[in-house]
Amino acid sequence: MNRSQIRVSALFFLFLVSFPVVAGAITLTLDEAVERALDRSLKLKKDAIDLAEAGYSASRLWSEIFPNFSLSGGLTFLPSTPLLTDPGFSYRDEALSYSLNFGLSLTLNPSLRSSMKRIQLAYRSQLLSYESAQKQLEIQVIKNFLGLITMRENIAHMEKNLEFAEQMMAEDRVARANGLLSELAWLNSQLSAETARHSLSNAKGAYQNALGEFLALLGMEAGTEVTLQGTLEIAPVLSDPEDLILEYLPKRPDMISRRQAIEKLELTKSITTLGSRSPTLEMGARWRGGSPNNNTGGLGAPFADSVTGSVSLRIPIDSWIPGTRQSQTIRAASAELEKARLDLQDTETQAKTQIRSLVLNLQNTWENLKIARLRVEIAQRTVDATDVGFRNGTVVFRDLEDTRNKLSDARQQLLQGELSYQSLLLDLAAALNVEWKTLTRSLQ
Repeated sequence: MNRSQIRVSALFFLFLVSFPVVAGAITLTLDEAVERALDRSLKLKKDAIDLAEAGYSASRLWSEIFPNFSLSGGLTFLPSTPLLTDPGFSYRDEALSYSLNFGLSLTLNPSLRSSMKRIQLAYRSQLLSYESAQKQLEIQVIKNFLGLITMRENIAHMEKNLEFAEQMMAEDRVARANGLLSELAWLNSQLSAETARHSLSNAKGAYQNALGEFLALLGMEAGTEVTLQGTLEIAPVLSDPEDLILEYLPKRPDMISRRQAIEKLELTKSITTLGSRSPTLEMGARWRGGSPNNNTGGLGAPFADSVTGSVSLRIPIDSWIPGTRQSQTIRAASAELEKARLDLQDTETQAKTQIRSLVLNLQNTWENLKIARLRVEIAQRTVDATDVGFRNGTVVFRDLEDTRNKLSDARQQLLQGELSYQSLLLDLAAALNVEWKTLTRSLQ
């Protein structure tokens, strides 16, 4: 191999190395998309940290009654001596002293039990919040997934419409060249093709934008080639909304959260009341070692130590007097508790209304889907008959185009209706706090 061939080979090799390698398309099912989103969600990771911290505190309730320990040491390197007054400054080594102190204290109040319960409640609330965030993200991913599939199917129909329009335009071009087609018909043929191409271009652009947002939700790189496979089963909702309310309403996360809020405020009221009105037992002990009192031997003096202990009972009085600050604090805690109970009633009313509305919308949408499927069937038969008439010369092009546009609109409305029904199913699953996979089976 001569030098020029070696040079050409080297350049060709560098071209291959520098050429970007396109990875194969990734196939994602509905379950895989949800799993990716749950695994890569930064918000869920932050919520998991908060949950772990709450669980750590809940598993160590003994810390609420753990005594306080203290250890200290000191050295008096400048004994007390005049500075500006007589007899003047004098540094005395014999007055140097040191000390070591160790103490412990323990405070007991009847409110400790309520404090421990409140810590456990905080963990349960954090766990509920984490599970709710998971379900919300799961439903969001599923809705986006189904929306992309609907957009993709709509694009497929639009591509067929463009293919037909281009085919008709090609035939009209030949007819126009042979003088068999008027200029107006030729212009309408071109307009039809360009309109179909414009609509398809807009639909593809919207699909790419939605796909980019979906990939970001899954924590995937933009531009990744993804093939989506799967859908959500569509089935009629035959259950009575009142039966659903009776069975599933108490299990809703917002209802549980409201009840937890009431429990938390009850514990807070108990803590405030017991802390302000119940006797508090304080126990403590202290050990001191170091230089003796009235030390005159300096740091070399004999070591001396002492230990003390005390027990005291503190009984509050001012909280029992109406109008005092402590009494107002207890009153405010009772008011917050009453407001929380009213919030629970309001949430229950809204939840019942939401479930009834979702079931009614599902039933209406199901009936509309029946009509939409019938419209597609009739529109398809009309197109077939019009196409035969057009080929036989008994139907003009405009009539054929109108029937095809009606078929396209009917298909698009059917796709949007199915997507709306699936979205309502997911909303009902969230409202009932049940798994979306089992919803269609449980409601049939």
